[in-house]
Amino acid sequence: MKDQPAATESIPDRQAAQEFATQLRTLRSAAGDPSFRKMAGRSGRISHTTLHEAAAGTRFPSWETVREFVRACEADEVQWRCRWEDAQRAATAHTSVDGDLTPVRTDSPTDSEALLTTTDTETPLTTGDEKPDARTDALPAYRPVVSGIPAPSPGEPDALRPTEFPQTDEEVVGEPRQRLPWLAAVAVIVVVAMVAVLGAIVRNRSSTPSVSPSASAFSDSLIPGDSSKFLRDVTIPDGTEVRVNSQFVKVWALKNDGEVAWHNRFLARINPTADADGCQVPDRVAIGDTPPDEEVMISVSVTAPSRPGTCWVSWKMVDENGQEFFPTRRPVFFMVNVID
Repeated sequence: MKDQPAATESIPDRQAAQEFATQLRTLRSAAGDPSFRKMAGRSGRISHTTLHEAAAGTRFPSWETVREFVRACEADEVQWRCRWEDAQRAATAHTSVDGDLTPVRTDSPTDSEALLTTTDTETPLTTGDEKPDARTDALPAYRPVVSGIPAPSPGEPDALRPTEFPQTDEEVVGEPRQRLPWLAAVAVIVVVAMVAVLGAIVRNRSSTPSVSPSASAFSDSLIPGDSSKFLRDVTIPDGTEVRVNSQFVKVWALKNDGEVAWHNRFLARINPTADADGCQVPDRVAIGDTPPDEEVMISVSVTAPSRPGTCWVSWKMVDENGQEFFPTRRPVFFMVNVID
């Protein structure tokens, strides 16, 4: 049997990557078109080159790349996780149909290959006097051979009949081969069960509301039982206009949402050298001692840059050695528009 590839390039994969890249570019535009270097600085976990490739649609991005892209644009991670999974699922579906691994038959199939084709196309029937090749015993477990239909009426030698299987070593030599009509019923039960399970999964997913990551507790912590929750911007809401070279104090309100008392903690700026021409701030500021279920105000003095633009600085909670207490949680930040 001769095979030849049906396709040489995965065009649907490139299309899926480009379509998803269009969504990422729209998100970045809605966030004010920050530069990829600034986005990388906000993330602190990914390079600007990788972010640029994701927006350009060079290849379909990993979830780690998309997550940092979304975090840098302050978008909903759960919503974008669903979008990324849908786009990836669409690319996989296209690949299974149009991929370059689909063989094209150039000659007539043998009897045993005809049986394999019948099984794969969900037409579990054989005609005439053909008998399955011994290789049918090697069929994978996920391809059950379905056989068994009403017996042909007398006088119809070419009528459809059940597939017969070769004897095993345990059978008596010369004993007639047993027909297995019960396999048809088993296969039907398996298919119905799979459809029911898939339907339940789809309904459950569609009925589960999306929850913003910013509204949930921290997903991990350096200390078991430790947790933190952002409450509000006390001063300088995001998008506030400030004059060049002006000074202001940014204040956030956080809550100790866990079971561990906070002591000797700080807010440290992420990637302090990411924007040398941006706002001038200290590398870290102290957080007052805070028992569980209490709020704390954290302030930082800021000097605006000497030229107009957008200033965005992100911070994470660390100990005195700079180790993050909540490494995978989104940072707190401030963003101001600097004007003349």
